[in-house]
Amino acid sequence: MSTLCALACAGCAVAPPPPVAPPPRLLLAEATPESSTTPAPGATPALSPTPAYKESEHHARQMNRVWGWTFLSVGIDGAILAAITSGMMLHQASVRNSDCADKVCSPDGIAANGKLHDMAPWNAGAWVATVVGLPVGVYLLLTNPTDKALHAEVGAGPTGSGSGLILRGGF
Repeated sequence: MSTLCALACAGCAVAPPPPVAPPPRLLLAEATPESSTTPAPGATPALSPTPAYKESEHHARQMNRVWGWTFLSVGIDGAILAAITSGMMLHQASVRNSDCADKVCSPDGIAANGKLHDMAPWNAGAWVATVVGLPVGVYLLLTNPTDKALHAEVGAGPTGSGSGLILRGGF
């Protein structure tokens, strides 16, 4: 009798609503870059890389991106410092030229000459940081793409004015 009562109560209980699934998305194509090593004709295809290899490749790529951003920021800072010190040196050279005649300088001309001498190493170092940092940083960032940039998608989906084709990815 208790089994019959339990079955009757279970049949009358309110069932939870079914889970709501996200709206379907039509995906026409998905592309990922192919491995640079392709088997020779007639050769057996190699096994896919192990997850540990993929993880170490991912880690190396991310570390190279960190170094790329570091070099790029040092190069940008060097460019800012080089521009500032170059402007200061041009001003001091102008002061020296106006206060010195026939190798005889006023106290302002002598002070400007000393400031030029003091700023020269800073200016040279800033230009070296710029010339080394910018290209190395750009190279490391361009040759080590993010995980998001390693694929491209083409599909149809909703837009602000209805629906349309969608092209996503890093190119």
